[in-house]
Amino acid sequence: MTEDDVDARVRSILSDMFGLDSDEINQNTSSDTVEKWDSLQHLTLVLSLEEEFGIQLDDEETLAVVSFPLITTIIRDHLKTAES
Repeated sequence: MTEDDVDARVRSILSDMFGLDSDEINQNTSSDTVEKWDSLQHLTLVLSLEEEFGIQLDDEETLAVVSFPLITTIIRDHLKTAES
């Protein structure tokens, strides 16, 4: 899976969850900039990411998925590990 594929799939999840246009999601998209991103939505986001990518985030990663760039980095790291 390419980096662009990961970005597109994460954008799609964020768009669906928070009612954002995919084009609005960028390096500044985070729990601080998205009004609907609360603790319940955060957990739903984590579950959606795990299901979409077939991964399991640990506690530290679950807490770290607070922005688009961090999410994509964590997902890519998981996918690279799975390929090894």
